[in-house]
Amino acid sequence: MKHTKADEKVLLELLEQGIVEKKQLKEMLQERRNSTVSLGRFLFEKNILSQKQFIRILQSKLGIAYANLNIFIMDPHITRLVSRNICNEFKLFPLLKVKNSLYVAMADPLDSSVIRNIEESTGCHIRPLVSTESEIMQTIVQYYDNWQPHSSKSVKDEILGLEIFDQAAKLSIEIEKSFQELSNEKSIGDERTVSRLVNITIMKAVQVKASDIHIEPQQEDIRIRFRVDGILHEVMSLSDEIKDNLASRVKIMAELDIAEKRAPQDGRITLSKAGKNVDIRVSTYPSIFGEKIVLRILDKTSALISLEEAGFNKVNLDHFKEIIHKPNGIILVTGPTGSGKTSTLYAALTEINSMDTNVITIEDPVEYHIPHITQAQIHPKAGFTFAAGLRSILRQDPNIIMVGEIRDLETAETAIRAALTGHLVFSTLHTNDSAGAMTRLVDMGVEPFLVSSSIIGVLAQRLVRKICPYCKVKARSNPVLYRQMELDTKEEFFEGRGCQACNFTGYIGRTGLFEFLLPTDEVRKLVIFKESSSTIKKQAVKDGMVTLRQDGISKAREGMTTLDEVIRVTYG
Repeated sequence: MKHTKADEKVLLELLEQGIVEKKQLKEMLQERRNSTVSLGRFLFEKNILSQKQFIRILQSKLGIAYANLNIFIMDPHITRLVSRNICNEFKLFPLLKVKNSLYVAMADPLDSSVIRNIEESTGCHIRPLVSTESEIMQTIVQYYDNWQPHSSKSVKDEILGLEIFDQAAKLSIEIEKSFQELSNEKSIGDERTVSRLVNITIMKAVQVKASDIHIEPQQEDIRIRFRVDGILHEVMSLSDEIKDNLASRVKIMAELDIAEKRAPQDGRITLSKAGKNVDIRVSTYPSIFGEKIVLRILDKTSALISLEEAGFNKVNLDHFKEIIHKPNGIILVTGPTGSGKTSTLYAALTEINSMDTNVITIEDPVEYHIPHITQAQIHPKAGFTFAAGLRSILRQDPNIIMVGEIRDLETAETAIRAALTGHLVFSTLHTNDSAGAMTRLVDMGVEPFLVSSSIIGVLAQRLVRKICPYCKVKARSNPVLYRQMELDTKEEFFEGRGCQACNFTGYIGRTGLFEFLLPTDEVRKLVIFKESSSTIKKQAVKDGMVTLRQDGISKAREGMTTLDEVIRVTYG
């Protein structure tokens, strides 16, 4: 079979990655001249390449997106365009149709003859995506065997009765209607259609527990991605003809200026659907192809985790619980955005909240509602900042205070003054480790002796993905990695092979890595003398502190996560 340019790029990548040698490649090319199967199928049958490797090469070298069929927004009526027999034979599944483009998930999107046949039979331009054979076969069974057309209710009745989280069939009907209307050129500007598309996309993101939605205009289309467990996944691509209407709809929902397209804007959306209250932070950014929009999802009805569920080891958990029951002082939680700081603070407040204490918070925004605690959200335009809110809280007779973040000197000094006058104060800082929190406050302008005397504990944390329990296997030895992390090369660790349950990522869910610094007398002296954070960290380790990297390695030994994940989120 003659090679296409795409085939040649894949073969060249096999050579560059060392998957095949030159001699083996020549033999393979000679054998394939007499073969009628596609390159992908040929590589699978010869066990030269796994499906996972094939997908990665297609993504990086050919720009063919991976369709995660577990979270991809399906259009079940599109199944009538391609027969089940064709889907079974060529391992493909039609996903959605936008105007004259039909998006098809294929186990081998390099099979040009199959693409031509589908284009001829459907009259559509085929936009191939790549997925695994097992995902495709399971989806074929799910949609061709189990899906039945809905009753003859009107579309209006369907929309009014939409139960997104409990009735998947109604969700499919709504999605189908939205995309069918979008594929009709006359309805591209239909505000109702775009509105439903935005609502459904948000609800789908909440359903799959995504933390963010990225709406990204490209040169020829609009890419929509969900961030799930800290990793971005593409879920669909839409015609660029609707990018202005899509951006306008989101900006209207967030009460932003739809006429302003040259400058970034920030806003908020609050939705209530099927008993779910969802708060969304919206950020726009003007790119060369249009406005990129990121929606940060804050599901206020999600269950709050406990300290036991956060991922603490026993020693850190015991120490942290002891500290949060102290009558006064400052407890800081540090880490980058998205590292779970707020969840840890909420878990701590839930742990110590009682009928005889007055707990008040000031946040940006209020991410979860905690019963019997007074929570407030800052409003800078009205002058209600962290510093102003904290001053007001001190007049509310509080026992425990939570400040969402210490961002400036005024907030820092007010928090320290509260701690030194008998209040327990929780807050967060953006620093790389626990020792860095103390030097950051000094750099802000807080007197070192005040930092030293007020802080009673600093918790640094990260989130790592957990190994999928359904495909967990012993990891292959990696001497280079072991030496880098100063590990015994004989040690055994684990990894996820990749399966349907974990969307072939090898991971399901996340857990925390923690570094808890309890200031000893020696550490406090170093702070007073304005020593560097690295010096403070060395002393804390000498005093018994477990670093983030050490906690990560311990969890990797237990089979909770992988060494790759530990390296991804920690420093040496």
